[in-house]
Amino acid sequence: MAFKKIVYILSFKGNGHRWMMFDGKTLSESEGPAEKNRHPVVALLPDPLFFFFKPRGAIKARHAKSATIMQMNYSFPAKGDKFKVLRPSGGAVLGYSEHDLLNRFLDLHRDVLAKATVLTSEFTVCWRAAVAEGLSVWNWKGQGMRLLACEDELTYFRGGEGEFASRLERLGLESDPEQMDLEKACAVLHKKKIRWSRLNLVSGVRSGTDKSIVIDYKPYAVAAILVSLIGVLFIAGQYHRWQQSSVQAKEWRGKLKEVYVSALGPNPGSDPYGKILYKLDQLKSGGESGGVDVLGLLAVLSESAPVGIEIEGFSLGADSGNIRGKVSSYEELDAMMEKLAADSRFNFVLEQANNIEGGISISLRAEYNR
Repeated sequence: MAFKKIVYILSFKGNGHRWMMFDGKTLSESEGPAEKNRHPVVALLPDPLFFFFKPRGAIKARHAKSATIMQMNYSFPAKGDKFKVLRPSGGAVLGYSEHDLLNRFLDLHRDVLAKATVLTSEFTVCWRAAVAEGLSVWNWKGQGMRLLACEDELTYFRGGEGEFASRLERLGLESDPEQMDLEKACAVLHKKKIRWSRLNLVSGVRSGTDKSIVIDYKPYAVAAILVSLIGVLFIAGQYHRWQQSSVQAKEWRGKLKEVYVSALGPNPGSDPYGKILYKLDQLKSGGESGGVDVLGLLAVLSESAPVGIEIEGFSLGADSGNIRGKVSSYEELDAMMEKLAADSRFNFVLEQANNIEGGISISLRAEYNR
């Protein structure tokens, strides 16, 4: 929405309402916008219908909204998931929650609110103006309440000047903070060309003719574009990953065929896996009938050997076998021998251990316990 000089402002007091108009310099009484109005219409909902929270710490961080929600949940755990965050632009971040009476108020004034393009509050307007002016200490008077903003603190209180002076003394402030009111805030927003549509506190509200009163669609358009872009990038990434997986699968199939050929010969047949299983059954049955349980021996070595062991060769006889390999240190060798000694199927004997470049060369004899 392009910046407009004239702004119609709708405010409420009790069950009544009044219209005002800001012409870029002054705020004056008005009869309200015409039927065919092209200027912004801002409805100032009563501030007691909201609770505002100013987050601590860096508010220009990438995750300022999430950080604000976390701080509010920590400070007010009983509120649950009712917290929202207003971040119009830059470092302006304000947390808030809605009062339970808000929906009742919107229903009561539905007809007049149908003319509004922005639903916000007077404090929100003043807060945005104070942020734009770079004020760290300022105060605002509302209907039955007063707010004192000091750095990262928002202090709510009721009472007169005595209470206000006491609050200033408690915060260690020697001079009176700047007073921010609606007319001054409107002038700041006009001078800084700040969009009123960025101050929406309530969205998704429908008028009596079921016409949306929320007009700032830019955030939704940006979100849609970002989601579409992320979707395209995700699909492109998945396609690239699929291509890599296809190439890798083809390579694995070639390696598997080489294994079948090395185990079964140049003609492994139409069911090489079945032939491998058949040979495995033969090896297992051979171990049970008095032969060498090759798989059992390899399983024991695999479970007991340290990570990084190198098997250089092994030979198996009728009653025993010999394994030659290399480990990194004597500590790994001692740990491996301790694990091997716990196995009841084989009796392992360390025949030789020599220091060589890069580790320890070992020779083991495995005797079959039958």
